[in-house]
Amino acid sequence: MLESILNLCFPRNCPICKAPSDRPDRHICSDCLNRLPTLPPEMDFPAAVAFEGYARDLITAFKFHGQLYFTDDLVDLMEAAAIAHYDVAKIDLVIPMPAALWHRFLRGYNQTAYLAKGLAKRIHRTCREDILRRKGTPRQQALLSGDERERNVKGTFKLNPRKLGFLKSRTVLLVDDIHTTGATCKEAAKTLKSGGAKEVLILTLAKRGD
Repeated sequence: MLESILNLCFPRNCPICKAPSDRPDRHICSDCLNRLPTLPPEMDFPAAVAFEGYARDLITAFKFHGQLYFTDDLVDLMEAAAIAHYDVAKIDLVIPMPAALWHRFLRGYNQTAYLAKGLAKRIHRTCREDILRRKGTPRQQALLSGDERERNVKGTFKLNPRKLGFLKSRTVLLVDDIHTTGATCKEAAKTLKSGGAKEVLILTLAKRGD
């Protein structure tokens, strides 16, 4: 009731078209949501949207400019992609891609953790941010070639030895924001498997064009 009154008095404006949203408790309106460049479920690297157009603008604002207020809208997209690509009933644990310490310091948050926690809640699973960690601050992946990216992330991740019990024989859904070559996700997945994970599924919010 209170939420409805607040929405009436303070309408949620769509971050794309700036008009009041017609979707209850969401910011992106139906028309703009339907115009986002979604990806087919048969893609070999699951992602919710293509990193282009309106989607690129939204994710850039979310990732780099602290506009976290439309997190639920982005989680809507990820939930739909998770259901399309995977049998979510088999997922035991959701883990976000950890941010490099320097990046987290500059931004003040790990945007991927917001996505992972929101998605875990939707599929009724536990999200753990304390298992997978980054070591150091590798060079920015977007500035590197494919081969350089693989070398750049090699040995980037480590596991919290006190939390390995949560990984043992579990199916993990690893959540990241933007997929380019997949080098970072593959290295993180390899690290999780070395700690006892039975299977690591990967889901990203967006995929860059080839």
